[in-house]
Amino acid sequence: MHAAEAANYALIATIVLLAAHVVQLLIQKRRKRAPKVAKPTSQFLQDAAPVLIVFASVTGTSRKLAGRLREALAKAGRASIVVDAAKPQLDPWDELLNGDSRDCAVLVSTVHGGLAPEPSRRLLVEELDDIAADHRVGQGALRGRRFAVLGCGSTAYDPARFCTAARVTEKTLRKLGAARVASQRLDDTEETEETYALWENRVVAAFSRPQVRGEQKPRKVKLEKTHRVSDSSDEEAPQKKKSVTDVEDMGAALGEKEEEKKAKGPKDMVTQSQAKALKKEGYKLIGGHSAVKLCRWTKHQLRGRGGCYKHTFYGITSYQCMEATPSLACANKCVFCWRHHKNPVATEWKWKSDDPAMIVAEAVRLHVAMINECRGVPGVLEERWREAHTVRHCALSLVGEPIMYPRINELIGELHARKISSFLVTNAQFPEAIRTLRPVTQLYVSVDAPNKDDLEEVDRPLFRDAWERLRESLVILREKKQRTVARLTLVKGHNEGDIAGYAELIALGEPTLVEVKGVTFCGKSDASDLTMANCPWHHEVEAFCKELAARIAKDHPSCPTYEVACAHKHSVSVLLARCDQLKAPDGTWDTWIDYDRFHALAASGEPFTVEDYKAPCPPWALLGAAEDGFDPSDTRMYKKKANGKSR
Repeated sequence: MHAAEAANYALIATIVLLAAHVVQLLIQKRRKRAPKVAKPTSQFLQDAAPVLIVFASVTGTSRKLAGRLREALAKAGRASIVVDAAKPQLDPWDELLNGDSRDCAVLVSTVHGGLAPEPSRRLLVEELDDIAADHRVGQGALRGRRFAVLGCGSTAYDPARFCTAARVTEKTLRKLGAARVASQRLDDTEETEETYALWENRVVAAFSRPQVRGEQKPRKVKLEKTHRVSDSSDEEAPQKKKSVTDVEDMGAALGEKEEEKKAKGPKDMVTQSQAKALKKEGYKLIGGHSAVKLCRWTKHQLRGRGGCYKHTFYGITSYQCMEATPSLACANKCVFCWRHHKNPVATEWKWKSDDPAMIVAEAVRLHVAMINECRGVPGVLEERWREAHTVRHCALSLVGEPIMYPRINELIGELHARKISSFLVTNAQFPEAIRTLRPVTQLYVSVDAPNKDDLEEVDRPLFRDAWERLRESLVILREKKQRTVARLTLVKGHNEGDIAGYAELIALGEPTLVEVKGVTFCGKSDASDLTMANCPWHHEVEAFCKELAARIAKDHPSCPTYEVACAHKHSVSVLLARCDQLKAPDGTWDTWIDYDRFHALAASGEPFTVEDYKAPCPPWALLGAAEDGFDPSDTRMYKKKANGKSR
């Protein structure tokens, strides 16, 4: 009897001990799930190794934000080291693995194709992948380290590849055992300041305190595979399983979102930050998507200091020319863009559309207002200043892609009704819009590269079939009866080597004229790595044009003959022209335009051709003239060098 009771008591005691142990385990597990966050301590901030801030930038956004994060961490008392992945002064992964650094922030942009930019790709992707694949390192090599990721990109490119580089980097760091404290994606088609600020605050808060229990062991969380914005943290809350949504409910929810979008209507093209940047550079914004700006050549000729190359090549009056655009958006992010990518990008029109008559009227009003401001400027000639109040020409090439504007034909009609000539420049990414375009005074198609690889490197296009679109645009160009121009911008070390490729494209489009211009260095910009070394000299451009003309004749004998006609040394520009259309019997050239004749022809509604409104080109504008394309009625001004000598 006593033995049986003793056995019962022992069993009960064992059950109680087991229950107590289970309760203890549950309490510990709960504590791990909700770790108590330690407050920042001065001792931690004093002893902690610097945060590693690694960035990979294309247009300068990641570089700028890396600097902002460094300043924010410094204000919180945490030191940091900024590392350019393209030119790393130290190996951040080695520092995390073997050094004292335990915190890292990665800011990475995505280039065409969804990849990290070159040469940053080697550090951010290849070297990190090598570490993750090295069996000697192990998947938990970065356990106890923390990281934050910020992806910068644009959903205007392929949305499925939006910020792919950031997602790949994040996935690899987590695979190595590091704990994520913050993750965010910035879309440059939207306003991003508030989104970035939230990410920055989270990063600073996390890196301003010691690691806490639970951070050393990253949770196994399936990464998002969509391109949507991600803003999450491993240390804030455990990942919850998503509930299963009924298909009918899902369809209803999507329908509600679509209805909400329709109710709001199209959004404005330019965000507040973009508008601020454009205004700072002197743009006068019109409505929701247009702008006008005073060209420096307008100001030059107002002072009698010479006109632009269009004055030399085509006879425009520079001080009566208005530079404008009905679309600030573009489908490319060219490395040589002198606007430094302050404007939005897109592959289709998705914004509010302003009335073309309003755009033209407001553009003229703002242009004349800027002319008025020039009165009293030293050197401005009174007679020219008065004449400048009458706009006679419009260069639709300010920034963006004007042909994207869905009512571009109406806008051109408004210009012509005011007797304003139209010089429209397109980047050859919208061939159907070129096909349906009404006659303009002169239609330009930018031919920025001689082959597909160079085009993707130089133009950084949004369209994945950009090369095919360029070729189709040139085929359509051949059908135009009015003046057409293939515009080449030479960038040393990027697109000047394949002359045979350019010759093939010229033969494809058979334009009236071929403008070849050396790229202009517009100062240092985070959006481009171009320097003065990438700018060709005028004699190099001239030699290129002569070789191009010879190559066209040799490789494409059925193509019209081209010869070098004019040159404007000040702009490093040379003009080739079709002999069958613009070369006079006496060997001179008729590259200038009879503008009054053009307006009469355009208003008549009858078909007309290049020859119907051509005009003789003056001797000083021709290649080889002593004036080098500078109008002798003006006075050439030379800037003095540091040694006091003029060039």
